Amino acid sequence: MYLLLTNDDGVQSAGLLALKRSLEEVAEVAVFAPDRNWSAAGHSRLLEEPLTVRTLRLADGSTVLVSNGTPSDCVALALMGLLPRRPDLVVSGINRGPNVGSDVTYSGTVAAAMEAVLFEVPAIAISLDGYENWDFSFAASFARRLVLEVLRRGLPPGVLLNVNVPNRPAGEIRGVAMTRLGRRIYRDEWELIAEEGEERRYRLGGPPPTGELLPGTDLAALAAGYISITPLHLDLTDHRFLEEMRTWEL
Repeated sequence: MYLLLTNDDGVQSAGLLALKRSLEEVAEVAVFAPDRNWSAAGHSRLLEEPLTVRTLRLADGSTVLVSNGTPSDCVALALMGLLPRRPDLVVSGINRGPNVGSDVTYSGTVAAAMEAVLFEVPAIAISLDGYENWDFSFAASFARRLVLEVLRRGLPPGVLLNVNVPNRPAGEIRGVAMTRLGRRIYRDEWELIAEEGEERRYRLGGPPPTGELLPGTDLAALAAGYISITPLHLDLTDHRFLEEMRTWEL
């Protein structure tokens, strides 16, 4: 098996290294990651400036590929010929913090997996809950189990798996839940940090987001101590409402 790993926290992230070490036990692994943090970059690409690619050594001494581009750029570069061969699967993560509900529209971690699916390569995005004191060991070992299962069973065209792991000891994780996206509630605040003449500078702040813990959702599963796995499809069409729209008199 040949796997491509990436992330949005940057190539030096402890979550990426933990994921790499775990998956190397079952597959050949290539890493192509951004040189800095691209959290909340969404499914963006750099169009107005050249992309640079270089090699870098990780803490374990391995050589990986690094780019100034976004997570999606890294996947696109890899799949358009910078890897020696096409990977069987792309794994993005392990992200510092959850990607649940509408987080997936902001997440560079999920966007990297979306980019892989556009190239018709199956993909997994994996994130670890919490906003500090992350322990990636269990999430990395679970990623290994999930990768083996995905490679054995396959994924439908256009589908990626969005995985969120509770940040708690392995003995306190209650199991795995197959979920749908929940509803995030954001409480963002703009903080004025400088003002000079007609120009003002703001920084995004506010408390961490919350959400509605509805049964069957990723938010509820994660809060209850379950690993959440949500299949996401790149077809965003609301097919039921599409049928109603066909009755409009336009």
